Parts: sequence; C-alpha cells; structure tokens
Amino acid sequence: MCAQLRAVVIGAGLAGEGHTVALQYAGVRVQAICSRTPEVVSELVARLGVEQASTDWRRTLETERPDIVAVATPAATHVEQITAALHLGCHVYADKPLAVTARDARELYSQALKRGVKTALATTWMYDPGVTYLRELVAAGAVGRPLEVESRHLLLWPYPVAATWMNRLGEGGGLLNNRFPHQLAATQRVVGGEVLQAMGEARLYRSRLPNIGHLHDYRQRRILRPEELVDVPWEEVDGDDACTVLLRLGEPGADSRDTVVGHIYCSAVIRPREERTLTIYGDGGSLHYAGGVHFGSRPNSAARPTISRVTLQSTDWVNEPVPDRIFKALPAIANDLQRDWAALAREFVADIRGEPHSTYPTFRQGWINQEIIQTARAGSNWRNIPHDIVADTPDA
Repeated sequence: MCAQLRAVVIGAGLAGEGHTVALQYAGVRVQAICSRTPEVVSELVARLGVEQASTDWRRTLETERPDIVAVATPAATHVEQITAALHLGCHVYADKPLAVTARDARELYSQALKRGVKTALATTWMYDPGVTYLRELVAAGAVGRPLEVESRHLLLWPYPVAATWMNRLGEGGGLLNNRFPHQLAATQRVVGGEVLQAMGEARLYRSRLPNIGHLHDYRQRRILRPEELVDVPWEEVDGDDACTVLLRLGEPGADSRDTVVGHIYCSAVIRPREERTLTIYGDGGSLHYAGGVHFGSRPNSAARPTISRVTLQSTDWVNEPVPDRIFKALPAIANDLQRDWAALAREFVADIRGEPHSTYPTFRQGWINQEIIQTARAGSNWRNIPHDIVADTPDA
C-alpha cells in the first residue's frame, strides 16, 4: 500500500492527543480531530498540525471517509462510534475499555471480523522497556519454567477530586476497566498464554465525590481546595478504586498444573507511593521490575530502569539495567505514555500496509478483557473464559 493512510480522531483529551501524535509518528495523515467542545478541539488541531477541527464526528466520518478511525472517548460512546467506523470499512484504533459490557465488546469484535478490518486496542504498558526486557529474559530461560506472575499498580489519586467518567461504571470508569487491561497485556506479553480461568473482586472505598461539572481532560484532575467545595454538590459514584484478579494462563485445554497463575492488584487508595511492578516467579529463579509509573504528560525518568533477578541458589537479588538496544527499538519519544501509544500505532499501521509487524492487542483482547472484568466484578469463583467468538457469552 503506497498511498499515505488518512485518519480521523474522535476525542480531544489526553487520549485523543496521544492517538493523534502516535498515528502521525507512524506516517498517517490525521485529517480531523472531533470533539464536542469547539475551543478545545480548535486549540489541539492548531498545536498538532491537523487540518480540521470538528464538533460533528458522524458528519466528519461520512465526509472524509478515512482509512483509520481512532476512538479516544469514554467507553460509553464506543459502541456508537466504532460501529459507525466499521460500517464505513475503516480500521479502528480504540482506547480501552473496548466497551462497557462484555456483550457489547463481543459485538464490536464480531463486527470487525465480518468487515475484515484491522483493529487495535490501546493497552500499551506492554511496550514499556522494562516489560519488553522481561519478556526477552523469560524467553531465554532466566526463571526456568514460569509458575506465577504478580502485577501491582498503586496510583496516587488525589482526594477529594472532582467526579468524572472515570468514577462512573456506566461510562466505562473504574480501575478494572482502565488499569487492569494494561497490567494483563504486559503479563501476557511476558509469559504468554491465554487466560483460561479468572476470578476476583472490585472494591469501592470512595463512594461520594464532588461534582464541579464537566472536566474535559484527565490531566485536569487535582485535589480541590476547601474553598472550592463550598456549595458544591457531592454525587454517589460506583467506579471501583481497587481491584484484585486471579488468573490461570496457558494453552487451551492445558491441565492446571501446566498453567501460570497470575495475580493482578490495583489500587488508587493505598497511598505509600506510586508503584507499578511486574514479578515473574519460576522453578529456576525470579525476575522483578519496578518502573513505568509515569502516566499522563510527565517525561521519562532520567534514571535507567532496572530488572532485579535472583536464582534458586542465592538469596541476593542482582540488579541490571535495561539494555540500550531495548530503547533503540522503541519509538524515540521522550514521554513514556506517548512512546507506548506510538509503539502500538507503528505495529497497527504496518499491519494495515501489509508490512512486517509484531503481534499487537486487538478487539479480540478487548472482548476477552471484558469477560474477565465481568467475572471479577461479580465476585465469582473460578470461571472459564471464552476465547472464540462462537463461544456462549452471557449477557452483561
């Protein structure tokens, strides 16, 4: 495919900006960015060098007929926007979660299969340099046979903070929807395997938050001063701010003894420090990565991330820096989050063009994520997770 690919981005917040820059990095011409707030989208297109600012995404898709549509809005709008893009035969690069329910996510995945288009899901922590190096070490036998994997993500969310869609399940909020998919994608990239079974729970500690009106961008969240809370109504929210998920990963049909047990934990209310870690335990040793905590607009840390390893013959953990070649293979972008978005866009766009590319997360994973999330939120015991579109999927 020789002609330059064209894209329209729906959403002008943090993800909308990130998806635009990522697609531009991959050589795509972004024709328009769409948002319901005229002044916001006008500023963004001017800053990023995009041709058109739009407040009518439907009309823009019909008029521009792009090759790619990037959907960077809260999940409650995804079914309508992605369905419209698929009906036009567009490839779709979507933020997570793919949809609010497992049923809707399955339907979007099914539509994409029928249309024969490419899809990408922005679960991008898997491209972090430390995660990338962990994958290489595990594949080389550094831990022997992987037995268990643990992923922890502690976020320093301010409180009290204004309620947004992130705090409302009906709009696709909660940590299960918005952080768990990143942790799972990284886990699977390192140890491989399908999620065969899952169980878990979602917890809500801060059930009431002040409502100060619409916040356009996630980066606007901050601790509210006492004087800002005078006469401000507080609303009941239901988006989980802590979650725990247990998984069995392996090849379909594998005996439980041949699976890897995963433990994924995330909390925005445990506040000793911000932390994102991934630890692999094997029959020949263990590997631990503590890094990749930056989220939003902060740049890479000046400190080179390290991997800690220990063997069964020693109790001393040995640290080694992530090699330069790992960084050189990633997009040369100074912002962690933007670099990872660009890494996904690079593989997605190469696939569309019929060029060599690495495996990347698609709508299939987006559907499976929601099956796992539905299971965890229900607080059920072990449940088998479907992997094929013809499998029976309960409504949610």
